[in-house]
Amino acid sequence: MSGDKYEWLIGNPPPLLEEHSRAKHAVLRAYLRRYIEVLTSNPTHDRLNLTLVDGFAGGGLYTYETGLAPGSPIIMLNEIAAMQAEFDLARRKPFHLNANFIFVEKMASSVEFLRNEIATGPHAKRLDQSAHIINSTFEEQCSTILEKVKSRGRAHRAIFFLDQYGYNTVSFFSIRRILTELEHPEIVLTFSVDALINYLSNDEAFLKGILPTGLTRDDVLHMLQIKSEQRGWRWMIQHFLYERIVALTGAPFYTCFYVKSPESHRSYWLLHLSTHPKARDEMGAQHWELHNHFVHHGRAGLRMLGYDSTRDNAQPELDFMFQFDEQANTLSQSALLAELPPLIHAICQKNGTSISVGELYRTICNQTPAISLQMSDVLVALRQENEVQLLTAEGRPMPRATKLDWKDRVQITDQPTFFSFRPPAR
Repeated sequence: MSGDKYEWLIGNPPPLLEEHSRAKHAVLRAYLRRYIEVLTSNPTHDRLNLTLVDGFAGGGLYTYETGLAPGSPIIMLNEIAAMQAEFDLARRKPFHLNANFIFVEKMASSVEFLRNEIATGPHAKRLDQSAHIINSTFEEQCSTILEKVKSRGRAHRAIFFLDQYGYNTVSFFSIRRILTELEHPEIVLTFSVDALINYLSNDEAFLKGILPTGLTRDDVLHMLQIKSEQRGWRWMIQHFLYERIVALTGAPFYTCFYVKSPESHRSYWLLHLSTHPKARDEMGAQHWELHNHFVHHGRAGLRMLGYDSTRDNAQPELDFMFQFDEQANTLSQSALLAELPPLIHAICQKNGTSISVGELYRTICNQTPAISLQMSDVLVALRQENEVQLLTAEGRPMPRATKLDWKDRVQITDQPTFFSFRPPAR
Protein backbone atom coordinates (compact mmCIF):
# COMPACT_ATOMS: atom_id res chain seq x y z
CA MET A 1 0.00 0.00 0.00
CA SER A 2 1.05 3.55 -0.64
CA GLY A 3 -0.61 6.82 0.22
CA ASP A 4 -0.25 9.98 2.24
CA LYS A 5 -0.33 7.94 5.45
CA TYR A 6 2.75 5.94 4.47
CA GLU A 7 6.20 7.36 3.81
CA TRP A 8 9.42 5.52 3.06
CA LEU A 9 12.72 7.38 3.30
CA ILE A 10 16.12 5.71 3.12
CA GLY A 11 17.75 6.04 6.53
CA ASN A 12 14.43 6.32 8.40
CA PRO A 13 12.45 3.44 9.93
CA PRO A 14 9.75 2.17 7.56
CA PRO A 15 6.10 2.83 8.46
CA LEU A 16 4.21 0.61 10.90
CA LEU A 17 2.42 -2.44 9.53
CA GLU A 18 -1.12 -2.34 10.90
CA GLU A 19 -3.12 -5.50 11.49
CA HIS A 20 -5.51 -4.92 8.61
CA SER A 21 -2.57 -4.59 6.21
CA ARG A 22 -1.07 -7.74 7.69
CA ALA A 23 -4.34 -9.51 6.84
CA LYS A 24 -4.10 -8.42 3.20
CA HIS A 25 -0.50 -9.58 3.04
CA ALA A 26 -1.51 -12.97 4.47
CA VAL A 27 -4.10 -13.35 1.70
CA LEU A 28 -1.61 -12.29 -0.97
CA ARG A 29 1.01 -14.74 0.27
CA ALA A 30 -1.37 -17.69 0.64
CA TYR A 31 -3.30 -17.06 -2.56
CA LEU A 32 -0.20 -16.63 -4.70
CA ARG A 33 1.14 -19.95 -3.44
CA ARG A 34 -2.17 -21.72 -4.05
CA TYR A 35 -2.51 -20.10 -7.49
CA ILE A 36 0.84 -21.54 -8.55
CA GLU A 37 0.08 -24.96 -7.04
CA VAL A 38 -3.12 -25.23 -9.07
CA LEU A 39 -1.56 -24.07 -12.34
CA THR A 40 1.49 -26.33 -12.00
CA SER A 41 -0.30 -29.50 -10.91
CA ASN A 42 0.31 -31.18 -14.28
CA PRO A 43 3.82 -32.73 -14.01
CA THR A 44 4.27 -32.74 -17.80
CA HIS A 45 4.39 -28.95 -17.95
CA ASP A 46 7.81 -27.34 -17.74
CA ARG A 47 7.00 -23.62 -17.56
CA LEU A 48 4.50 -21.09 -16.23
CA ASN A 49 4.50 -17.53 -17.54
CA LEU A 50 3.06 -15.18 -14.95
CA THR A 51 2.93 -11.42 -14.49
CA LEU A 52 2.53 -9.98 -11.00
CA VAL A 53 1.48 -6.35 -10.80
CA ASP A 54 1.56 -4.28 -7.63
CA GLY A 55 -0.19 -1.03 -8.46
CA PHE A 56 0.58 0.68 -5.12
CA ALA A 57 3.91 -0.85 -4.24
CA GLY A 58 5.15 1.43 -1.48
CA GLY A 59 8.66 0.88 -0.17
CA GLY A 60 8.47 -2.88 0.30
CA LEU A 61 9.22 -2.95 4.03
CA TYR A 62 7.34 -2.22 7.28
CA THR A 63 8.06 -2.01 10.95
CA TYR A 64 6.10 -4.69 12.80
CA GLU A 65 6.23 -5.19 16.58
CA THR A 66 9.93 -5.35 17.42
CA GLY A 67 11.20 -6.17 13.94
CA LEU A 68 10.60 -5.71 10.22
CA ALA A 69 8.05 -7.25 7.86
CA PRO A 70 8.08 -7.39 4.04
CA GLY A 71 5.64 -5.34 2.00
CA SER A 72 3.68 -6.67 -0.97
CA PRO A 73 6.46 -6.38 -3.61
CA ILE A 74 8.91 -8.35 -1.47
CA ILE A 75 6.22 -10.89 -0.58
CA MET A 76 5.68 -11.51 -4.30
CA LEU A 77 9.41 -11.93 -4.93
CA ASN A 78 9.83 -14.18 -1.89
CA GLU A 79 6.95 -16.49 -2.77
CA ILE A 80 8.06 -16.96 -6.37
CA ALA A 81 11.61 -17.71 -5.22
CA ALA A 82 10.35 -20.19 -2.62
CA MET A 83 8.10 -21.98 -5.10
CA GLN A 84 10.90 -22.21 -7.68
CA ALA A 85 13.18 -23.75 -5.04
CA GLU A 86 10.49 -26.31 -4.23
CA PHE A 87 10.12 -27.22 -7.90
CA ASP A 88 13.89 -27.62 -8.21
CA LEU A 89 13.88 -30.12 -5.35
CA ALA A 90 10.71 -32.04 -6.16
CA ARG A 91 10.72 -32.35 -9.95
CA ARG A 92 12.93 -34.53 -12.07
CA LYS A 93 12.04 -32.54 -15.16
CA PRO A 94 13.25 -28.93 -14.81
CA PHE A 95 10.41 -26.47 -14.27
CA HIS A 96 10.74 -22.72 -14.81
CA LEU A 97 8.47 -20.31 -12.99
CA ASN A 98 8.83 -17.47 -15.45
CA ALA A 99 7.53 -14.56 -13.40
CA ASN A 100 7.64 -10.93 -14.40
CA PHE A 101 7.08 -8.28 -11.72
CA ILE A 102 5.75 -4.77 -12.28
CA PHE A 103 5.84 -2.51 -9.22
CA VAL A 104 4.16 0.87 -9.66
CA GLU A 105 4.64 3.61 -7.06
CA LYS A 106 3.96 7.33 -7.44
CA MET A 107 6.14 8.67 -4.58
CA ALA A 108 9.77 9.08 -5.62
CA SER A 109 11.11 8.51 -2.09
CA SER A 110 9.20 5.22 -1.86
CA VAL A 111 10.52 4.15 -5.26
CA GLU A 112 14.06 4.87 -4.09
CA PHE A 113 13.47 2.90 -0.87
CA LEU A 114 12.00 -0.09 -2.75
CA ARG A 115 14.81 -0.09 -5.30
CA ASN A 116 17.36 -0.11 -2.48
CA GLU A 117 15.49 -2.88 -0.65
CA ILE A 118 15.56 -5.15 -3.71
CA ALA A 119 19.09 -4.20 -4.76
CA THR A 120 20.54 -5.10 -1.36
CA GLY A 121 18.51 -8.28 -0.89
CA PRO A 122 18.34 -11.83 -2.28
CA HIS A 123 16.42 -10.73 -5.40
CA ALA A 124 18.96 -8.19 -6.64
CA LYS A 125 19.55 -10.08 -9.91
CA ARG A 126 15.91 -9.56 -10.86
CA LEU A 127 16.04 -5.78 -10.61
CA ASP A 128 15.42 -4.17 -14.01
CA GLN A 129 15.48 -7.64 -15.59
CA SER A 130 12.27 -9.35 -14.47
CA ALA A 131 11.41 -6.94 -11.64
CA HIS A 132 10.53 -3.48 -12.91
CA ILE A 133 9.87 -0.47 -10.68
CA ILE A 134 7.92 2.38 -12.25
CA ASN A 135 7.63 5.84 -10.69
CA SER A 136 4.09 6.65 -11.77
CA THR A 137 0.45 5.85 -10.96
CA PHE A 138 -1.35 2.66 -11.83
CA GLU A 139 -3.93 4.54 -13.90
CA GLU A 140 -1.23 6.16 -16.01
CA GLN A 141 0.52 2.83 -16.57
CA CYS A 142 -2.51 0.55 -17.05
CA SER A 143 -2.42 0.50 -20.86
CA THR A 144 1.33 -0.15 -20.94
CA ILE A 145 1.00 -2.94 -18.39
CA LEU A 146 -1.76 -4.60 -20.39
CA GLU A 147 0.45 -4.61 -23.47
CA LYS A 148 3.33 -6.11 -21.50
CA VAL A 149 1.12 -8.92 -20.24
CA LYS A 150 -0.17 -9.62 -23.77
CA SER A 151 3.37 -9.74 -25.12
CA ARG A 152 4.27 -12.69 -22.88
CA GLY A 153 2.01 -15.25 -24.53
CA ARG A 154 -1.62 -16.05 -25.22
CA ALA A 155 -2.61 -17.22 -21.73
CA HIS A 156 -2.24 -13.71 -20.21
CA ARG A 157 -1.87 -15.09 -16.69
CA ALA A 158 -1.62 -12.09 -14.41
CA ILE A 159 -2.49 -11.08 -10.86
CA PHE A 160 -3.07 -7.40 -10.13
CA PHE A 161 -2.70 -6.44 -6.46
CA LEU A 162 -4.30 -2.99 -6.20
CA ASP A 163 -4.12 -1.95 -2.57
CA GLN A 164 -5.35 1.61 -2.98
CA TYR A 165 -5.66 4.01 -0.07
CA GLY A 166 -9.29 5.07 -0.28
CA TYR A 167 -11.85 4.27 -2.96
CA ASN A 168 -11.18 6.37 -6.05
CA THR A 169 -7.53 5.87 -7.07
CA VAL A 170 -8.30 2.89 -9.31
CA SER A 171 -11.00 3.48 -11.91
CA PHE A 172 -13.57 0.78 -12.56
CA PHE A 173 -13.02 1.46 -16.26
CA SER A 174 -9.45 0.17 -15.86
CA ILE A 175 -10.72 -2.89 -13.98
CA ARG A 176 -13.16 -3.62 -16.80
CA ARG A 177 -10.35 -3.26 -19.36
CA ILE A 178 -8.19 -5.77 -17.49
CA LEU A 179 -11.03 -8.29 -17.28
CA THR A 180 -12.03 -7.95 -20.93
CA GLU A 181 -8.65 -7.56 -22.66
CA LEU A 182 -6.78 -10.36 -20.89
CA GLU A 183 -7.56 -14.07 -21.02
CA HIS A 184 -6.77 -15.04 -17.42
CA PRO A 185 -6.52 -11.98 -15.20
CA GLU A 186 -7.24 -11.80 -11.49
CA ILE A 187 -7.57 -8.63 -9.49
CA VAL A 188 -7.31 -8.11 -5.74
CA LEU A 189 -8.65 -4.63 -4.96
CA THR A 190 -9.15 -2.79 -1.69
CA PHE A 191 -12.09 -0.39 -1.48
CA SER A 192 -12.74 1.85 1.54
CA VAL A 193 -16.48 1.56 1.55
CA ASP A 194 -16.97 3.28 4.92
CA ALA A 195 -14.91 6.28 3.83
CA LEU A 196 -17.13 6.73 0.78
CA ILE A 197 -20.29 6.44 2.87
CA ASN A 198 -19.03 8.80 5.58
CA TYR A 199 -18.25 11.54 3.05
CA LEU A 200 -21.35 10.88 0.93
CA SER A 201 -22.61 14.21 -0.41
CA ASN A 202 -24.24 15.83 -3.42
CA ASP A 203 -21.76 18.69 -3.57
CA GLU A 204 -19.55 19.11 -6.62
CA ALA A 205 -16.28 18.30 -4.85
CA PHE A 206 -17.55 14.87 -3.78
CA LEU A 207 -19.10 14.15 -7.18
CA LYS A 208 -15.80 15.03 -8.86
CA GLY A 209 -13.95 12.78 -6.41
CA ILE A 210 -16.04 9.71 -7.25
CA LEU A 211 -15.74 10.12 -11.03
CA PRO A 212 -13.09 7.36 -11.32
CA THR A 213 -15.47 4.87 -9.72
CA GLY A 214 -18.07 5.36 -12.43
CA LEU A 215 -20.75 6.15 -9.87
CA THR A 216 -23.15 8.84 -11.06
CA ARG A 217 -25.03 11.69 -9.45
CA ASP A 218 -28.14 9.50 -9.57
CA ASP A 219 -26.29 6.79 -7.66
CA VAL A 220 -25.29 9.34 -5.02
CA LEU A 221 -28.84 10.68 -4.74
CA HIS A 222 -30.14 7.15 -4.33
CA MET A 223 -27.66 6.45 -1.52
CA LEU A 224 -28.52 9.74 0.18
CA GLN A 225 -32.19 8.81 -0.01
CA ILE A 226 -31.48 5.44 1.60
CA LYS A 227 -29.48 7.23 4.32
CA SER A 228 -32.35 9.58 5.13
CA GLU A 229 -35.24 7.12 4.98
CA GLN A 230 -34.15 3.57 5.80
CA ARG A 231 -33.33 1.74 9.00
CA GLY A 232 -30.05 -0.09 8.68
CA TRP A 233 -29.08 2.40 5.98
CA ARG A 234 -25.33 1.76 6.24
CA TRP A 235 -25.42 -1.89 5.22
CA MET A 236 -28.12 -1.14 2.62
CA ILE A 237 -25.83 1.42 1.00
CA GLN A 238 -22.92 -1.03 1.19
CA HIS A 239 -24.91 -3.66 -0.67
CA PHE A 240 -26.05 -1.11 -3.26
CA LEU A 241 -22.39 -0.19 -3.82
CA TYR A 242 -21.47 -3.85 -4.13
CA GLU A 243 -24.05 -4.33 -6.89
CA ARG A 244 -22.84 -1.21 -8.70
CA ILE A 245 -19.18 -2.28 -8.51
CA VAL A 246 -20.03 -5.63 -10.06
CA ALA A 247 -21.99 -3.92 -12.83
CA LEU A 248 -19.35 -1.26 -13.53
CA THR A 249 -16.39 -3.66 -13.61
CA GLY A 250 -18.23 -6.40 -15.52
CA ALA A 251 -16.56 -9.03 -13.33
CA PRO A 252 -17.98 -12.50 -14.11
CA PHE A 253 -16.84 -13.90 -10.74
CA TYR A 254 -16.11 -12.07 -7.52
CA THR A 255 -15.82 -12.12 -3.75
CA CYS A 256 -16.35 -9.10 -1.54
CA PHE A 257 -15.65 -9.54 2.15
CA TYR A 258 -14.60 -7.15 4.86
CA VAL A 259 -11.12 -6.89 6.32
CA LYS A 260 -11.21 -6.66 10.11
CA SER A 261 -9.48 -3.52 11.33
CA PRO A 262 -8.79 -3.52 15.09
CA GLU A 263 -7.26 -0.03 14.79
CA SER A 264 -10.39 1.52 13.30
CA HIS A 265 -14.14 1.10 13.31
CA ARG A 266 -14.20 1.73 9.57
CA SER A 267 -14.76 -1.16 7.19
CA TYR A 268 -13.17 -1.74 3.84
CA TRP A 269 -13.53 -4.46 1.28
CA LEU A 270 -11.01 -6.83 -0.15
CA LEU A 271 -12.49 -7.60 -3.55
CA HIS A 272 -11.34 -10.43 -5.77
CA LEU A 273 -12.44 -10.10 -9.40
CA SER A 274 -11.80 -12.80 -11.98
CA THR A 275 -13.04 -14.48 -15.14
CA HIS A 276 -13.22 -18.07 -13.92
CA PRO A 277 -15.22 -19.79 -11.12
CA LYS A 278 -12.19 -21.83 -10.03
CA ALA A 279 -10.35 -18.61 -9.19
CA ARG A 280 -13.35 -17.44 -7.18
CA ASP A 281 -13.44 -20.77 -5.35
CA GLU A 282 -9.75 -20.66 -4.44
CA MET A 283 -9.97 -17.10 -3.13
CA GLY A 284 -13.06 -18.03 -1.14
CA ALA A 285 -11.08 -20.88 0.41
CA GLN A 286 -8.45 -18.38 1.57
CA HIS A 287 -11.08 -16.41 3.48
CA TRP A 288 -12.07 -19.60 5.31
CA GLU A 289 -8.43 -20.51 5.96
CA LEU A 290 -7.60 -17.01 7.26
CA HIS A 291 -10.90 -16.49 9.06
CA ASN A 292 -9.37 -14.47 11.89
CA HIS A 293 -8.89 -11.58 9.46
CA PHE A 294 -12.24 -11.41 7.65
CA VAL A 295 -15.94 -10.97 8.25
CA HIS A 296 -19.06 -11.08 6.08
CA HIS A 297 -22.12 -8.99 6.90
CA GLY A 298 -24.84 -11.07 5.35
CA ARG A 299 -26.46 -14.47 5.01
CA ALA A 300 -24.81 -17.87 5.19
CA GLY A 301 -26.55 -19.47 2.21
CA LEU A 302 -27.60 -18.19 -1.20
CA ARG A 303 -28.39 -14.50 -1.65
CA MET A 304 -25.59 -13.78 0.79
CA LEU A 305 -26.10 -10.02 0.56
CA GLY A 306 -29.44 -10.44 2.28
CA TYR A 307 -30.65 -7.12 0.87
CA ASP A 308 -32.10 -6.87 -2.61
CA SER A 309 -32.08 -3.27 -3.79
CA THR A 310 -34.72 -4.02 -6.45
CA ARG A 311 -37.33 -4.97 -3.84
CA ASP A 312 -39.39 -2.58 -1.72
CA ASN A 313 -40.98 -5.14 0.59
CA ALA A 314 -39.53 -6.44 3.84
CA GLN A 315 -36.01 -7.76 3.57
CA PRO A 316 -34.84 -11.05 5.12
CA GLU A 317 -32.95 -11.01 8.38
CA LEU A 318 -29.18 -11.20 8.15
CA ASP A 319 -26.68 -13.44 9.87
CA PHE A 320 -24.47 -10.56 10.97
CA MET A 321 -20.82 -11.07 11.86
CA PHE A 322 -20.33 -14.18 9.74
CA GLN A 323 -16.78 -14.99 10.83
CA PHE A 324 -15.75 -17.80 8.42
CA ASP A 325 -15.34 -20.06 11.47
CA GLU A 326 -16.81 -23.43 12.42
CA GLN A 327 -20.14 -21.87 13.35
CA ALA A 328 -20.24 -20.14 9.97
CA ASN A 329 -19.46 -23.44 8.26
CA THR A 330 -22.39 -25.11 10.05
CA LEU A 331 -24.70 -22.23 9.12
CA SER A 332 -23.56 -22.38 5.49
CA GLN A 333 -24.14 -26.09 5.10
CA SER A 334 -27.50 -25.91 6.87
CA ALA A 335 -28.64 -23.09 4.59
CA LEU A 336 -27.46 -24.85 1.41
CA LEU A 337 -29.15 -28.06 2.53
CA ALA A 338 -32.47 -26.24 2.37
CA GLU A 339 -31.79 -23.94 -0.60
CA LEU A 340 -30.02 -26.16 -3.14
CA PRO A 341 -32.75 -28.78 -3.86
CA PRO A 342 -35.35 -26.36 -5.27
CA LEU A 343 -32.63 -24.65 -7.32
CA ILE A 344 -31.37 -27.96 -8.72
CA HIS A 345 -34.95 -29.01 -9.44
CA ALA A 346 -35.62 -25.79 -11.36
CA ILE A 347 -32.40 -26.10 -13.38
CA CYS A 348 -32.93 -29.77 -14.24
CA GLN A 349 -36.57 -29.16 -15.11
CA LYS A 350 -35.63 -26.28 -17.40
CA ASN A 351 -32.76 -28.12 -19.11
CA GLY A 352 -34.40 -31.54 -19.13
CA THR A 353 -31.18 -33.11 -17.85
CA SER A 354 -28.72 -33.23 -14.94
CA ILE A 355 -26.24 -30.47 -14.12
CA SER A 356 -22.51 -30.82 -13.51
CA VAL A 357 -21.09 -30.00 -10.08
CA GLY A 358 -18.92 -27.33 -11.69
CA GLU A 359 -21.83 -25.70 -13.48
CA LEU A 360 -23.89 -25.72 -10.29
CA TYR A 361 -21.07 -23.99 -8.45
CA ARG A 362 -20.69 -21.51 -11.31
CA THR A 363 -24.40 -20.75 -10.91
CA ILE A 364 -24.29 -20.06 -7.16
CA CYS A 365 -20.72 -18.98 -6.34
CA ASN A 366 -21.30 -15.23 -6.52
CA GLN A 367 -24.35 -15.57 -4.26
CA THR A 368 -22.78 -17.38 -1.30
CA PRO A 369 -19.77 -17.28 1.03
CA ALA A 370 -19.62 -21.08 0.72
CA ILE A 371 -16.97 -22.72 -1.47
CA SER A 372 -17.27 -25.74 -3.76
CA LEU A 373 -16.02 -28.19 -1.10
CA GLN A 374 -18.85 -27.16 1.23
CA MET A 375 -21.35 -27.41 -1.62
CA SER A 376 -20.08 -30.90 -2.45
CA ASP A 377 -20.50 -32.01 1.17
CA VAL A 378 -24.09 -30.78 1.05
CA LEU A 379 -24.74 -32.67 -2.21
CA VAL A 380 -23.45 -35.87 -0.61
CA ALA A 381 -25.76 -35.28 2.38
CA LEU A 382 -28.70 -34.69 0.03
CA ARG A 383 -27.92 -37.95 -1.76
CA GLN A 384 -28.04 -39.76 1.61
CA GLU A 385 -31.51 -38.33 2.12
CA ASN A 386 -32.58 -39.47 -1.37
CA GLU A 387 -33.07 -35.86 -2.40
CA VAL A 388 -30.55 -35.95 -5.29
CA GLN A 389 -28.69 -38.55 -7.30
CA LEU A 390 -24.99 -38.16 -8.05
CA LEU A 391 -23.57 -39.39 -11.34
CA THR A 392 -20.17 -39.60 -12.99
CA ALA A 393 -19.49 -37.41 -16.00
CA GLU A 394 -20.48 -40.43 -18.13
CA GLY A 395 -23.79 -40.81 -16.28
CA ARG A 396 -23.00 -43.76 -13.99
CA PRO A 397 -24.55 -43.63 -10.48
CA MET A 398 -22.23 -42.76 -7.56
CA PRO A 399 -24.03 -44.23 -4.52
CA ARG A 400 -21.06 -44.15 -2.15
CA ALA A 401 -18.72 -41.38 -3.34
CA THR A 402 -17.90 -38.74 -0.72
CA LYS A 403 -15.61 -36.56 -2.87
CA LEU A 404 -16.99 -34.97 -6.00
CA ASP A 405 -15.23 -33.74 -9.14
CA TRP A 406 -16.49 -30.68 -10.98
CA LYS A 407 -17.29 -32.96 -13.94
CA ASP A 408 -19.59 -35.20 -11.86
CA ARG A 409 -23.30 -34.57 -12.27
CA VAL A 410 -26.33 -33.98 -10.07
CA GLN A 411 -29.98 -34.72 -10.72
CA ILE A 412 -33.16 -34.73 -8.64
CA THR A 413 -34.49 -38.17 -7.66
CA ASP A 414 -37.98 -39.32 -8.57
CA GLN A 415 -38.98 -39.93 -4.95
CA PRO A 416 -37.37 -37.38 -2.64
CA THR A 417 -37.58 -37.70 1.13
CA PHE A 418 -37.53 -34.03 2.01
CA PHE A 419 -40.75 -32.99 0.31
CA SER A 420 -40.54 -29.55 1.85
CA PHE A 421 -37.51 -28.87 -0.34
CA ARG A 422 -39.49 -29.22 -3.54
CA PRO A 423 -41.53 -26.40 -5.07
CA PRO A 424 -45.27 -27.10 -4.81
CA ALA A 425 -46.80 -29.11 -7.66
CA ARG A 426 -48.81 -27.14 -10.18
